Amino acid sequence: KHVTDLQVALEEMHRNVAVRSDKLRQQARGRRDRKSQVKFAGFSVGDFVLVGSVVSRPTKLALHWRGPCLVTRVITDHVMETQQLVPPYEITVHNACRLKMYHEGGREVTEDLEAQIAFGDGGFHVERLDEARCVDGQHQVLVKWLGLDDEESSWEPATILLDNIPVVFCKWVAANKEDPAVAALIKTLDFP
Repeated sequence: KHVTDLQVALEEMHRNVAVRSDKLRQQARGRRDRKSQVKFAGFSVGDFVLVGSVVSRPTKLALHWRGPCLVTRVITDHVMETQQLVPPYEITVHNACRLKMYHEGGREVTEDLEAQIAFGDGGFHVERLDEARCVDGQHQVLVKWLGLDDEESSWEPATILLDNIPVVFCKWVAANKEDPAVAALIKTLDFP
């Protein structure tokens, strides 16, 4: 008898807690909905969006916006499936807080738009510079790409690296100036 009384009391307590929790949740939603500066971005299938990815520096809250991508499916009000508009046409799932409206749906995917995406979203980042060499009078540096295996490292022209990543490249050259290939590179590129 005591066990059944205890069970009934526990069920009643849990029911009261659930009702109170729902009531508080609804009140919080109501307050949030009344705030004029808080707007829910209602994305729909066919919209073009920018996708935010977290940048490790300067702060963990910094976002790098890539895209545009096409919203292909709305999973919930806050979760969308997007697809890249250029090869490899990758499909990814994102929370709405990581999406920004680029253009309403119905826009044609033109060659100009594809070119903009391919140029603006190319996104290979240098993890480190490994060594230098000279081939047919062209100085090259072995680049280890962030997120790729060592086997996928590639030899890139030193002049291109100097244009694209001058700070990283100059620090690497200064740290490796004793290397004969780097010393030759310094003379050819007229480093200070």
